[in-house]
Amino acid sequence: MEDGYSYGFENVEIPATANTPAIILNKDEGIIDVRGLSIPENTREFYYHFNRWLTEYSFHPAKRTQVTIALQYMNSSSSVVITRLIMLLDEMIGIKSEVRVKWFYERDDIEMKEQGEYYRLIMKIPIDLVEVETI
Repeated sequence: MEDGYSYGFENVEIPATANTPAIILNKDEGIIDVRGLSIPENTREFYYHFNRWLTEYSFHPAKRTQVTIALQYMNSSSSVVITRLIMLLDEMIGIKSEVRVKWFYERDDIEMKEQGEYYRLIMKIPIDLVEVETI
């Protein structure tokens, strides 16, 4: 599963494409940022290294972790990845890292707003819902 990016447990920046979000993973500063459109042709392959990085990060997180999710749309398989991310972070809260999530959604996007509200309801980590005009 090779996407042309070297992850290891390094800081990673992947630019957005027409079907995949921009991703920033910065272990030193505790930043996890996912923005754009998430409808990859092969979700499992696209997020394979992302999931491995997150698992490694969960063992050695920064003191504070700031997560930004700003997706225009995500398909159901991408939703599974985002849910896994939030669950992993939820397990870290108070134990290894102070975790805060900012969930951005467009003003007229009821689905993405409801998804953020759902995560906020079932998880322990603080999730701030942020309404914007455009992502």
